[in-house]
Amino acid sequence: MRLRVIFAVLLVITLHGTVSAAEGPDENLIRKEMAALDKAFKITVDAVVLNQPEKIAPAFVEVQKIMEQVEQAVKDKKEIALPRNQNKFKVFVKLDNRFHREIGTLVIAAKKNRMRTVNRQTHNLLNMCVRCHAIFRKKA
Repeated sequence: MRLRVIFAVLLVITLHGTVSAAEGPDENLIRKEMAALDKAFKITVDAVVLNQPEKIAPAFVEVQKIMEQVEQAVKDKKEIALPRNQNKFKVFVKLDNRFHREIGTLVIAAKKNRMRTVNRQTHNLLNMCVRCHAIFRKKA
């Protein structure tokens, strides 16, 4: 199981490319969220491998803050620019909402020290990353 998680992480990193957390003041919220997710997942994979679930919930605090910023921007009718395939924005929102619900499941499992669920959720979330990037990182 751990090898599958490590493989999935390597695959995501390869498909994702490098995301800089310091892109500047006009930074796109989606890119900002991706940078926070990248950092959180690196911590999560280490926590899974080292059996340290207590490190997982704090890793997603920044992701939660940015998600709230994205939600507020949507409520304020601000345009959220996707790196590619803007015409599939509704699909992105649906996938993103599901993804954040799954993160919630991961965080709860980690807080309860349920490593079997943590392992499964980490694997599921990384697979979701790969699927989403297959849609939104390629040109339409």
